[in-house]
Amino acid sequence: MNGEGQAFRDEPALKDLVRKFEVMVQSGDQSFFDMDELEGLIEHYLGVKETRKAEMALKHARQLYPGHLGLKLRQAQIWANSGKPVKAVPLLKDLLNIEPYNEEILMTLGSIYSQITEHKQAIDCFKRALIFADSDARREIRIDIALEYENLGAWKEAIRNLEEALDEDPGNETAVYELAFCFERTGEFKRAAAFYEKFLDEQPYSFAAWYSMGNALQQCSKFPQAIEAYDFAIAIESAFGPAYHQKAEALVAMERYNDALHTYEETLTFENISPRTQCYMGECLERLGNLDQASEYYLASLKLDPAFADAFIGLGVLADIQGRLGEACTHFEQAISIEPEHADYHLLLATTLKKKGEHERAEKIYTQGLILDIRNAEIWLERIDNLQVADRHENALEVIDDSQTALGDDGCIGYRKFISLYALGQQVQAFECLEHLLIHHYDEAQNLIDLFPALANDARFVKRLERFKP
Repeated sequence: MNGEGQAFRDEPALKDLVRKFEVMVQSGDQSFFDMDELEGLIEHYLGVKETRKAEMALKHARQLYPGHLGLKLRQAQIWANSGKPVKAVPLLKDLLNIEPYNEEILMTLGSIYSQITEHKQAIDCFKRALIFADSDARREIRIDIALEYENLGAWKEAIRNLEEALDEDPGNETAVYELAFCFERTGEFKRAAAFYEKFLDEQPYSFAAWYSMGNALQQCSKFPQAIEAYDFAIAIESAFGPAYHQKAEALVAMERYNDALHTYEETLTFENISPRTQCYMGECLERLGNLDQASEYYLASLKLDPAFADAFIGLGVLADIQGRLGEACTHFEQAISIEPEHADYHLLLATTLKKKGEHERAEKIYTQGLILDIRNAEIWLERIDNLQVADRHENALEVIDDSQTALGDDGCIGYRKFISLYALGQQVQAFECLEHLLIHHYDEAQNLIDLFPALANDARFVKRLERFKP
């Protein structure tokens, strides 16, 4: 069965074959096709998702060649493509009993197992197919095996297979990108960067590898090296938008906002203007202090997509900076209405409400944000601050206990506990807490003085600060 129909995979022979078959169907006449032609027709129709026509070709083939084994394989493939994959499994197993070394049967069965989320069985089929495949097919089968391991969350096995795929075919860009994805899932960004550096010694013109290395370096906060890698990717593939966008993000991380702005502008020479790009350019202008121009970009983003939440966030931040707190709240509320599951949007709204003195409502919004992301330390900290600003120190202590359950020993929150204990007159507990913090989180003690300047005049505090100084 392997190779049948392959003569008709390419133009123009395939076009002539399809035209001949469809004229026959339309006219109702009977025309002769050899088995290879019919195999080619079925394969073509499955490839273009025209299952009904594939079934018509199969029916005609059965009339001409009723006992041909290849038709059972095509029937299984039609079932798999028409939402009946389970029905195809026993038929393919019967075929394997007859032809146990048939790569196409194994690949079809493996694909069906993948489709019905039986990933271990899929891997077994693909591995067996790998034994009999030629070099061209092996490249793709390695990817199939890796993808099944990814589906199982077996990232190290996926990485191993992808590395083997690249050993066999260094130009396999799919393997490069999938490998980057697996390294990201395992958090092995240093290993990823080292792998791509070695790979690029052998394949210096692989823009996919340069781009992936840039991403890995960026995750390691090696922003100058990441930018250099993106520049190499861009030099090889000048219209590869993701490299420009990632480069701009790295430039923003380095506070090189003008350079980031110019990088985003470069993308507009080969990409359509998108709401996201307009919004990011607005953020750069905001950081540069060009608030009016930033506002124009955020509004332009919303003109392109009225439901682009980040643009509302940008407008809210601008209003907050300029002291228009009510307007800022309105923008943040609009963003939340679009993306209600975004915890940081709740943080921004609640913090602005806190500035307005609406502590009760702020407490409610902070709580909603923590329901979405209970390990968000900034929301915990701002929620505690909101309660302390409102002199609700007993409530603050309850929230601090909850935060420590969620986050563990956090120095910033620990100092907040000292503030509330101190404010409530619980001096013994307060200074016991302080001593623990000075031992384990001394560097954060300055934040305490900034929050509570009166402590600088408390001899008990000053004495301990000096005693525990490293």
